[in-house]
Amino acid sequence: MAGMDDQALAQILIDKGIISGDQAEEARQQAKADGTTLVQSLLALGYVSASEIAQAMEGADQLAAEAGHTQPEETVSATSASPGSDKAALASYDIEPDALRSIPRSLAEEYCVLPLQISQERILVAMADETNVLAIDAIRARTGRRVEPVEIAEAEIIEAIETYYSAQARAQAMVSEQVKDISATVTDTETAAGVDRAMMSMLDDAPVVRVVETIISDAVNMRASDIHIEPRADRMQVRYRVDGQLMTATSLRKDMHRYVLSRIKILAGEDIAETRLPQGGRFDTIINDRPIDLRVSTLPTFWGEKAVLRILDKSRVFVSLKQLGFLPQMQEEFEHLVTRPQGMILVTGPTGSGKSTTLYAALHTINDETKNITTIEDPIEYEVEGLNQTQVLPAIGLTFAEFLRNVLRQDPDVILIGEIRDLETAQMAFRASLTGHLVLSTLHTNDAPSAATRLVDLGIPPYIIASSLMGVLAQRLVRRICTHCREVYPPSEQELDALGLSAEQAEKIRFHRGTGCSHCRNTRGSHRQSTA
Repeated sequence: MAGMDDQALAQILIDKGIISGDQAEEARQQAKADGTTLVQSLLALGYVSASEIAQAMEGADQLAAEAGHTQPEETVSATSASPGSDKAALASYDIEPDALRSIPRSLAEEYCVLPLQISQERILVAMADETNVLAIDAIRARTGRRVEPVEIAEAEIIEAIETYYSAQARAQAMVSEQVKDISATVTDTETAAGVDRAMMSMLDDAPVVRVVETIISDAVNMRASDIHIEPRADRMQVRYRVDGQLMTATSLRKDMHRYVLSRIKILAGEDIAETRLPQGGRFDTIINDRPIDLRVSTLPTFWGEKAVLRILDKSRVFVSLKQLGFLPQMQEEFEHLVTRPQGMILVTGPTGSGKSTTLYAALHTINDETKNITTIEDPIEYEVEGLNQTQVLPAIGLTFAEFLRNVLRQDPDVILIGEIRDLETAQMAFRASLTGHLVLSTLHTNDAPSAATRLVDLGIPPYIIASSLMGVLAQRLVRRICTHCREVYPPSEQELDALGLSAEQAEKIRFHRGTGCSHCRNTRGSHRQSTA
């Protein structure tokens, strides 16, 4: 599109009603930040399709002809999709990281192809020309699999190559000659006694620091809850847990694993020389002017140490109960419970289901100067103004039960216990709830009714449970359809059977599904916390 500037193209798209002025401005800012063109930014954001760009360019050609000018040929070849094209939309396919790794970017750019999905026997590939025998032979020779082509507009493939290969390329670029120099230096100076001073200084050098910072910042920007850094036989794999599901972000060279892990362990205050035992730590950082707290756990595995970083965004701690996905009646009941002067309320659910977020939201509802609210946590996840927060230290005997015994002497009104995990803690918690205190805590059970059974198993008498347990809340993370790419569709008979609906009942309901777009990273959904 060398013959038309971005301003003219944006104005044509606005005049045709394809995009709004705000969308055009957002695309300009995105293009400026990424160093790309306006067209690439518009396609990446999902505001236009290749065929719509083609329509805009045809309109520009007509205007240019009327003004006595002609558009260069490069303008016409910028996109291969024309109005009425019957080519498939790339957004309708999930793009697997394993498929991307099977074909290098150089081959993808040479033949204008993009690997979509891969299995043991076949590979699904988006191609601008599905009859290109040379491309199919090259892919078959590279992967050893049967090639199933899907014809996609050329402009979409070019943009997708840039989008999907960029994260991997950015990470690999950091693993450059400088890192090779680091590896050589440390290998020459390292002693059998352990990690020496040379390696310690190298871990503070720019390449390793940039790799770790980029991994963390990318995860925060994608709203990931956890970062998994996993050693493999031939590489180091980095995965993010986004919307409750793990996704591969990138892979680095195997020799980078030791330096990345060591850098993370230094930040978390762990012993860098100890690689045989599990360790835990935490550290703080700032991403996009937001305070981020990271809890680190390292674990020895067959190929080396694995690290998992739990991301706690302190700027998002103040979530109201209205934002958690309660049904109206259930929210009213829960709010009534947390305003009671005494008794016990338990929140159950699997790890990562948002139990702590729910408890903090409940405390935020009742937190005022008339109440003395004390928390006993392991560890303290968020610092909240107005709460007296304490952290258990089992190494010196400060367990949940011991802390709770002393907290009761502090004249508390509300007590939050991070988790009830043993009989002593459960006994102290119920004693507090029976003596004029409101106690909030979590319990690991699959559903709400199982909480009573679990407490009995711990050794709490049933009559104590009946007299003080006011309510149990069980919750999960529930995936939602992306609002930017959802569409109405007719459900299949199998779906109706699974939902227990008849065809007559289904006619009164609108069913939606996601098609995949840049907003949801082609996952077709987002997530919210829901309670039941």
